[in-house]
Amino acid sequence: MSRAILAILFLGIAVGARAATPDGRVMCLVEVLHSEELPGAPIFQNHMRATLRVTPPEGVPFETTVEKLVPFQVPPPRKGQRLRMLCDPASAGFPWSFSFPSFP
Repeated sequence: MSRAILAILFLGIAVGARAATPDGRVMCLVEVLHSEELPGAPIFQNHMRATLRVTPPEGVPFETTVEKLVPFQVPPPRKGQRLRMLCDPASAGFPWSFSFPSFP
């Protein structure tokens, strides 16, 4: 994984696969189902939308759509990419701090 998946993605927090953080978040498997670049982004930014399947360690998978402005140097997410990141499966939503990963 290049650039430690943007290092900021996890804010330096490393947790085990089933361990929860004090605020109840757990490590989830995230898979990109669809992504697209949208028009109207500011200079040096890309406006990205991605549909993701989030699978909590002990829960039912759910799908969500994330829309973010990302620096133009970050490659867009690609269909089929997978990563592990913190999520809150109880809210059936995705953390607002999501950053698109950078893969080689």
